[in-house]
Amino acid sequence: MLLTITGHASRAQSAPPTPAISADTVAVPSLAFDEQPEMVKAYDKYFYYHRDGTTFAEALSDLQECDGYARGLAYRIKPDPDDPLVKNSPIGPVFEAIGARWADKMFGVPERRKARRTNMRVCMGYKGYQRYGLPQAIWQSFNFDDAATAPAEADRQKMLMQQAKIASGPRPLKTELK
Repeated sequence: MLLTITGHASRAQSAPPTPAISADTVAVPSLAFDEQPEMVKAYDKYFYYHRDGTTFAEALSDLQECDGYARGLAYRIKPDPDDPLVKNSPIGPVFEAIGARWADKMFGVPERRKARRTNMRVCMGYKGYQRYGLPQAIWQSFNFDDAATAPAEADRQKMLMQQAKIASGPRPLKTELK
């Protein structure tokens, strides 16, 4: 049995290495801006992460893990079975189908955005990252919101790499968010 375990371990060690991604190849936008009062109100939505002493590879791994927890969230509204439009009505199923789609557009997308932000915030906070506010325009240049439409996987990974470079870069001069 010892030979079998040793054989598997030696095969695992000889697997081809995953190509390393250099932070030098990742372009990030400037985070410089003049803070305005209306921006501060939106910092619960638009922010970035930073942790002192973190390498690019560590930050990318942390962001990818937390993104995995925050990905593909669902929000569904269940119709009230006692509603007269649903109960004992031939229009009930049609109303339910159309109403569910409408309700998802009206309530589901914002709730999925909120849930994604919350999951990312909790996960990255648990890993010791601090948050710093940004104006919406800068945030949108290297972040995504997949509540309505998820970005292509290549675009998602590119933005996660940009976030990782910022998270592992120089300490921000702005005030940390609580």
